[in-house]
Amino acid sequence: MNKQTVSGLKPKQLLRKLASKMPTVWDQIKAFRKAKGTQLPDWPNWCYMPLTAGHAISSVGGARNENLYDLLLNPASIIALATWRVSQGVYRFDPELYNELVHQPFEGNLPCETLKRLPEWCVYIETPDLRFAGTTVNKNVKEVLVEGFFAHLEHDEHNQREELRLLMITNIGLNVPFILHIGNWTIVESLEMTRKEANKYLNEEKQELPPFSHAHAAMITPFLQLVLYLCAENADIPVKPTHPNTRVRMSGQVDVPKEPRLWTVGERIGASIHKYRNEERQRISNTETSGTHASPRPHIRRAHWHHFWTGPKTGKQNIVLRWLSPIPVGYNEEQEMPIVIRKVK
Repeated sequence: MNKQTVSGLKPKQLLRKLASKMPTVWDQIKAFRKAKGTQLPDWPNWCYMPLTAGHAISSVGGARNENLYDLLLNPASIIALATWRVSQGVYRFDPELYNELVHQPFEGNLPCETLKRLPEWCVYIETPDLRFAGTTVNKNVKEVLVEGFFAHLEHDEHNQREELRLLMITNIGLNVPFILHIGNWTIVESLEMTRKEANKYLNEEKQELPPFSHAHAAMITPFLQLVLYLCAENADIPVKPTHPNTRVRMSGQVDVPKEPRLWTVGERIGASIHKYRNEERQRISNTETSGTHASPRPHIRRAHWHHFWTGPKTGKQNIVLRWLSPIPVGYNEEQEMPIVIRKVK
């Protein structure tokens, strides 16, 4: 991808628009980072900037104002873009892996420690043709598509709450924030916590969010699966990103890249999934034509997540997440993985 194309990526466009509408925003972010742990309370290193800083910048240090409802000047957008700006990673998934992940259900509780393994403070993930169901912001629009979304972690200094924050960038020019309280609970329970917290503020305006359901959890699951894959120990990324906290200077700032970095995700595993599926379709076709039945018939076992602990039994242990791709059962294990050829830039 050439420099001109990279510069035209959606998150980079939003970054320029925010700086144009609020020219001092990066200087304010720099001041907040410099005050971390000195003039301001400290916060964990896995969070680049807490949302309280976004509120202060958005409201210009005063009371709530119209900026809270602005597309770019609201706290959620300011913090997502400011956090993404320090590394500017754009993640583009192989179509086979992408389809496998977004159509896979999520079971069990949220793996909160795993989410802290994001490769960057904030990532932007492209989501071609991913519908955002249940959004009724514009009755003239039949469906809302999410072009991509930002994902970063938030630390609430008031109650020490940990959150995964998503900012959906839609095809109708709307940035939709989504919040998951992360901990040892399910997605529905997490969304319900978010609802109760939001209603504390909405009640002031005599509004209230209705309870969340499993349908809402299903709506957010595809986005969560993509984020989790980037956190997985075995994520298929040719060159692993270097987390920007390794480039923090004494002032608390980091070097900001001039252009976004496009990361291709899942080329190798995507080619493998495609190969196995084609072989299975061919085997099924041959079986139906010949009238014979193999026992057991080669098949593909559904992809799933696997958690395990590492570290000494008597010391500190860390949980590791691995994504086990669709596993071929009954195939020749000696067969090589498909070769992926990449162009040298």
